Amino acid sequence: MTTKYSSIGIFCKPNLPVSTLLYTVDTILSTIYSIGANCSVYVETKTAQCVLTDRETDLYKNIIVGTFDEIKNSVDLAIAIGGDGTLLGLARQFAQYKAHIIGINQGRLGFTTDLDETDIKNELGSLLLHGGNVEERDMISVAVMRRSVTEKDKVFFSGLALNDAVVNRAAISNMVELDVWVENSFLHSMRGDGLVICTPTGSTAYALSVNGPIIHPKLSCFGLVPIASQALSSRPISIPADMEITVVIKNGPGTVLHCDMQTVTELQDGDRLVVRKSIHKAKMLHPKTYDYFALLRKKLRWNINPGRIRNNSSSQ
Repeated sequence: MTTKYSSIGIFCKPNLPVSTLLYTVDTILSTIYSIGANCSVYVETKTAQCVLTDRETDLYKNIIVGTFDEIKNSVDLAIAIGGDGTLLGLARQFAQYKAHIIGINQGRLGFTTDLDETDIKNELGSLLLHGGNVEERDMISVAVMRRSVTEKDKVFFSGLALNDAVVNRAAISNMVELDVWVENSFLHSMRGDGLVICTPTGSTAYALSVNGPIIHPKLSCFGLVPIASQALSSRPISIPADMEITVVIKNGPGTVLHCDMQTVTELQDGDRLVVRKSIHKAKMLHPKTYDYFALLRKKLRWNINPGRIRNNSSSQ
């Protein structure tokens, strides 16, 4: 039987409980083979170290083990087992390659991981047989420019993010002071705990927790969301994705940069953070039943009636 994908890669969060990981990988492999899928299966090295110990079942006979660099060009569907952070990391790694990505949620909220453990047999089998909906999501490229001893700005740090770039305070520091420019226009100066620059995907991450707007992933724009700004008039704003954002650090000591909350670099006075739309996109695979608004209702519990909860509590 011909599937929509000829090679599948399995990647997991490093510190998942082994019993949970074994069950999930077993279910994935049994689903692949039960539908008669004629495809190659790759397991990333660290994932294999967790699941291959004393595994003598037929499910594991034909898998290929390799590091990301060894299998990155062979995989056309990457399955991320973990939470949003696991999928974000895999999306950054695969951004410049052909693979589509789908997540199996083993985390908490799981905005970007479409499948739960109970969905694997039905949804994954259907995806392999009939395909799904591939959604290309904007990513941002981030560069920090720093003045060198020759008085020329050089790239001190560069990174890629699917969710956001966050400039904020380290554990102990003063308030962050920033000048923000959009294209060649000065937007504003801000003083506070920091600034989130998010993609539509990242609008339901850190940006949401600091009162940023939810941005539909089909919109091509970025959000700038202040974190605990000293000025109450400092509000979130969305701008077109093709506009370049520049953030100048004015009070550098104790200021740090996070890309998808994974990469950290310390910033100094005068550093310029330049954020652009990346030439790469994350290629997310969704089941054909995927509904973004249903996802919001489920994850944000919009289907829960607070009044009904209070009434039920008072009657007990």
